[in-house]
Amino acid sequence: MTTAIEPEKITFPCEYPVKVVSHARDGLRERLDAIFSGHFGEFESHRVSVRASAQSNFVAFTYTMIVQHVDQLSAVHTTLKEIDGVVMVL
Repeated sequence: MTTAIEPEKITFPCEYPVKVVSHARDGLRERLDAIFSGHFGEFESHRVSVRASAQSNFVAFTYTMIVQHVDQLSAVHTTLKEIDGVVMVL
């Protein structure tokens, strides 16, 4: 007999990292900051890390936000996927 292992459930509120991978574009950081502020309220700059790809064609942003409920994650994920140039949202 095998027992299915269920994934760990997230308990809200919590800190949750949201990663956005995109083609490098001027003004992208400001646009992402505005989106995250709209969904989570104002946040401090230390909650964002940025890493460029080896040839600087892509950039990965990680926003570690205080999330109150799963609907916030769903909403920000949907908004981020609509941005031109965004390749992946995790």
